[in-house]
Amino acid sequence: MTHIHTSICRICTAHCPILVTVDDGVVTAVTGDREAPLFEGYTCPKGRALPAIHAHPGRLLRSLRRRADGSHEEIATDQAIVEIADRLKDVVDRHGPESVAAYTGTSLGVQHPTGSRVAGALVRALGSTNMYSAGTIDQPGMIVADAYHGVWLGGRPSFDDADVWLFVGTNPIISKQYLEENPARRIARALDRGTRIVVIDPRRTETARRATLHLQPRPGEDAALIAGLLHVILREGWIDRDFVAAHVEGVDELRAALAPFAPQAVADRVDVPVGEILEAARLLGSARRGIAAPGTGASMSNPGPLVPYLLLALTSIRGFWARAGERIDRPNVLLPPNHARAQAHPPYPAMSGREMRVRGLEASVAGLPTGALAEEILTPGPGRIRALFNLGGSPATAWPDQALARRALEDLELFVTTDVEYSPTARLADYVVATKLSLETPGITQGTELIKYFHFGYGFAQPFAKYSPAVVDPPANADVIDDWQLYYRVAQRLNLQLSVVNFFGTPGGVAEAPVEVIALDMEREPSTDELL
Repeated sequence: MTHIHTSICRICTAHCPILVTVDDGVVTAVTGDREAPLFEGYTCPKGRALPAIHAHPGRLLRSLRRRADGSHEEIATDQAIVEIADRLKDVVDRHGPESVAAYTGTSLGVQHPTGSRVAGALVRALGSTNMYSAGTIDQPGMIVADAYHGVWLGGRPSFDDADVWLFVGTNPIISKQYLEENPARRIARALDRGTRIVVIDPRRTETARRATLHLQPRPGEDAALIAGLLHVILREGWIDRDFVAAHVEGVDELRAALAPFAPQAVADRVDVPVGEILEAARLLGSARRGIAAPGTGASMSNPGPLVPYLLLALTSIRGFWARAGERIDRPNVLLPPNHARAQAHPPYPAMSGREMRVRGLEASVAGLPTGALAEEILTPGPGRIRALFNLGGSPATAWPDQALARRALEDLELFVTTDVEYSPTARLADYVVATKLSLETPGITQGTELIKYFHFGYGFAQPFAKYSPAVVDPPANADVIDDWQLYYRVAQRLNLQLSVVNFFGTPGGVAEAPVEVIALDMEREPSTDELL
């Protein structure tokens, strides 16, 4: 029998509304839902591949335990959880609670938002503070730059209201970063109404091919190119004088720091024609409203927070911030109301004071530096990490220096990962707990509302929310669980009380609503719906 279910894709934070065709309990097709006007039936190739993902012959349907020779054998999931809990207790008894850590990759928070919450509760209940994430690998500079620069509590104007967009090292037509809903169509409409799109990217990406102006610098020279644009904008007096006088400090210092970045010097350094630099500066300098948006490419190829900081400086001197009386961009539906305020919040400490044991590193507002995690595992002494839970990530391939990462993962006394396939990371784990796929679990769009407080490139342009129950059951012969159930059941065996934190606010600790700590019932296991 054939049924068509409305649902949401959870391949990425766009959460595109989809129609899922199910034939006799098997997902056979995924298409866009044309009844969801914000997306207009849009889906990407990854979303349309969900049937193939669910039917993949290499999917893990049972959990695995590592043998002494490094190979793996199947194990009942309940038995794996018992053994994990017992071994975890032994590690904590011998090395202390800070010997336990968890790493959250990019997929878990999107596909299974409850997993990281409950895993964090387990780590805290054990007495550890070692929560790492992909956020310090991908674009941590944006959060750090906010701390150095300060935050405008009114946010930015809507992308659909801007006269100019500057995209640096990001390709939203493919990634949907900054343009969650039907990005190619939104860009086409923007160009039709006269919006100018400037792209800085060494590659001629799908977005760059549609741009009004595409600047192709040498890789790694984005910061110098943006400094050149700022030099011209300041030299020509293209600043919002009223906004700067009321809200901005340090313009003279910025001008002095940018003095060496004259257009010709920058052109010679970054290999972009000087005329293109001047034209890009003119487009940014003459616009009434604009958006300056850095992406992952700029973060990976430039030093730390420099590119996002320079783009914040450009935004401030041009006054490209939302003003009093304007509509709020990306409003909340499932979270408490977003009470935007047209005022500046000053800079705040970027570093947390939590010192690492290696290389003199320190945790920042973006979190513990995942780039140091392998060394924290391998370096002897008090505080050495001996047990690691991997949540929805692939440390073996995603952490910096893959050879070092492999050595570290092999050195752990207990390495547990949840996975849906026998991945390079799973091959190194002591236990691989097989989990459900996204269409086998309930889904909700709340996470996309939340993530915008950490990265302004996410969130829905208009009020939008969607909840979807599970569409299909796991295969009849499967022994799989929701990710969060691993951590809950380990805590149950260890007689630990778990408490999850309901939080939301803005960078710099400017809370929009009180933080609420919710104790979970450790006798009666909650449902995934209850956790959502």
